[in-house]
Amino acid sequence: MLSLPFQTFMVFIPIDSPRNPQFDSPEQYISNVRNLYINVTDQSTSREVSIGVWLILPENYSGTGSIQEIIRTSSRDILIYLHGVYANRAKPIKQYEVFRRHFLVLAVDHRGYGDSGQGADMTEIGIVEDHLQIYEWVRGLNPTADIYYWGHSLGTGLSTHTLRRLKDDKNVVVKGLILESPFTSLEDVINNIVFEQIFGWLAYFNSTLLRPLRKNGLEFRSLDHIGLIDSPVLILHAKDDGVVPFKLGQQLANIAIENRNPEQGSVTFYWFGEELGYNHNDIVTYPQIHNIIENFTAICRAYNTAKFLPI
Repeated sequence: MLSLPFQTFMVFIPIDSPRNPQFDSPEQYISNVRNLYINVTDQSTSREVSIGVWLILPENYSGTGSIQEIIRTSSRDILIYLHGVYANRAKPIKQYEVFRRHFLVLAVDHRGYGDSGQGADMTEIGIVEDHLQIYEWVRGLNPTADIYYWGHSLGTGLSTHTLRRLKDDKNVVVKGLILESPFTSLEDVINNIVFEQIFGWLAYFNSTLLRPLRKNGLEFRSLDHIGLIDSPVLILHAKDDGVVPFKLGQQLANIAIENRNPEQGSVTFYWFGEELGYNHNDIVTYPQIHNIIENFTAICRAYNTAKFLPI
């Protein structure tokens, strides 16, 4: 209740997985990857913060040139990937192998993860403000590329918040948003896990656990943000997810469908049965995942074309 560092640790779980990651040697994990750092300004301290990023290129890429030049001259759609807890950018290798077939991928370590943002406070708003600046950095290099966001688990809360801020603050709308294993809010996650089932009956559960998180802005209220994002949305969730309950992803999809008007873009929800065993991390191993991605990007292109047809 009284320790903000303990609260943030329990929310973000910034423990390296894999351990002792070699960010400067990404070829140990996957081919055709470049390691880079993007400097952003911590809005609360005005201090410069370095954010670690991997640029994942197509598998058969054989070109040369600087990272900035690759992004500047790429004709591919760009995907900004935001991972979840207990991870760093060296972990989701099977995800990158899928993504790179469709996008030029930037996998970002949020401040406090990996070697990103050393010493910067881990707060929801601080991380979101970092991502706003990362978007501006990418857009500054390539003003014409279509940019997508893919968030996994905690990264879904960060991506919906980031896209809402882009719309509210800068009137920027990205091409599309993909949410893998998402939730409605942090409070809903806590209220639907074993921890709450054991302790939730205690009279002081709300005042000592939930209220301090709200007070310190650790809310991740995707249920509020998703209705204010003007991009098509794709939601993916496995019914046997043991980390984020499936019903929260289903609820988020229903909220999005009920609260967004057609002019904001479609909402597509794919769920995966327990018999497939995808749990929290393996949805990208679904044999038809490439078709799902291609269908969604086609929806996004059609939506943006229709949106800007002359009247």
